[in-house]
Amino acid sequence: MTSILIIEDDEQLGRMVKDWLEIEDYKVNLVLTGMAGWKELQDGEYDIVLLDWDLPDIDGIDILKKVRDGGNMIPIIMLTGRKAVDEKEVGLDQGANDYLTKPYHFKELTARIRNVLRSQQPKVDKPLGSNNTDLLKAANLFGTSLPSKYEFLELIGEGGMALVFKVRHPHLKKVLAIKMLQACELKDNAIARFEREAQIISRLDHPNIVTVSDFGVTENRQPYMVMEYVAGKSLEAILEEQEELPLFEMLDLMEPVCNALAYAHKNDILHRDVKPGNIMLKSIDGSAPIPKILDFGLARLRTSEMEKAPALTQANVAMGSPPYMSPEQVRGQKLDERSDIYSLACVIFEVLTGYVPFCATTASEIMTKRLEEPPLTLAEARPDLSLPPAVQDILSKALQKQPEFRYQSVLELRDALRELR
Repeated sequence: MTSILIIEDDEQLGRMVKDWLEIEDYKVNLVLTGMAGWKELQDGEYDIVLLDWDLPDIDGIDILKKVRDGGNMIPIIMLTGRKAVDEKEVGLDQGANDYLTKPYHFKELTARIRNVLRSQQPKVDKPLGSNNTDLLKAANLFGTSLPSKYEFLELIGEGGMALVFKVRHPHLKKVLAIKMLQACELKDNAIARFEREAQIISRLDHPNIVTVSDFGVTENRQPYMVMEYVAGKSLEAILEEQEELPLFEMLDLMEPVCNALAYAHKNDILHRDVKPGNIMLKSIDGSAPIPKILDFGLARLRTSEMEKAPALTQANVAMGSPPYMSPEQVRGQKLDERSDIYSLACVIFEVLTGYVPFCATTASEIMTKRLEEPPLTLAEARPDLSLPPAVQDILSKALQKQPEFRYQSVLELRDALRELR
C-alpha cells in the first residue's frame, strides 16, 4: 500500500485531504508543523510527500532544500496558495516533482499523485512469451523486469513458502527454473533464509546437486533464484506411481545421492531436509536417470561463519519433514551429518517398501514414535518382499536413535550399500 506524508498547517484542510486519500486506499500520515514533518522525513518511510509552503516554524521550501541537499529523492508535491509563476519556478527548481495551487480538486490531486508515482517506476520491457498472464500474476511479476529477461512457461512447483517456474532464456535458448518466495511470505526471516539458500547452493558444484546461476530481487521486493531445470520426476512422484523400487534400482540411485551429500558435508553444509520430494531424477534419453538433490531451504553451514550469522530459526524448534527427521532433529538439538544419514536411511526404507519406518496418522504421532519406539523392520513393513538380511542390517545401523551408533559418514553408508552388489 502506498504510504503518503502530508505536511499541512491548515488542520481542517489536512484532515479532509487525509480522509479523501484513505478512501482512495492510500496509507496517510498528517503532521501540522514543519518541524514535525522534517522529523517524519528523517525517521519514517514514505512513498510520496504532500508539502505546504507556508508553515509556522519551517517553510516548506526550506524543508524541500534540506531533503534534496541530503540526497533524498523521495517524490514531493508542493501544495500551496502561492500562485505566482516565479514561485512555482522556485519550487520546481528546488526539486519538487509537482506543484499544485490551492484551492484544488481532490480528484486532480490523486491524479497528480498517480502520475508522480508512475514517473518513479523504472521502465519495464514488455514481458516475453504469450498466454502467460496467469503465471505472472501468480508470481506477482507485473511491472517488474524479470519477465522481460525470461519467458515464463509453466508453474512446476508450489509449496507453502515458494513457487518454482519453468522458464526459457531468450538469447541462450536454454530452459531454466526460477524459484521465488510467495508474496505472502515476504517477511524478514523468510527473505533471509531464502537468500541464504541461494548462497549455500552457489557454493556447491556437484553433478548430483541442482546448481544456481543467479540471485536477485524484483521491483516488488520478491527475492528469486535462477536454477538448473531438471527434466524428470521427483523420487516422491515415482514412489506414488510404483510404490517401491527393486533393490538394484535403489542402489543405482542412492550411491550418487550419498556422494552428493558427502560432498555437501565436506563443504560444511548440512541439508536437514533429505526426503523423496527433494531428490529429482533427471531423464536422459537412452540412459539411466540421474538423481539431483534440491531444496536447501533448511540447509545450515557448520563453520564459524554460521556462528557469526543471525539465527533464522528459533532455538530448540524442530525443523524438517516429520517422516524423515532424525530423533535429534525432532528434539531441536544441534545437528551434524549423522542427522542427514538418518533421513537418507528413512528414504531408502521407503524406496524399498513403500512405507516410512514410523507410520502414524499425524506428524506429532510420527515424531513421538521416533523418540520412543523402534522403527519397523523391512519384514514388518512388507512381509511379501524377499530382501537380503544385509539390507536390514544396514538400515538398522543407520536408523539408530543415538547418532554415535550410526554410520559416522555418508561415505560409510555408501560403502555398505556397495557391498550389497
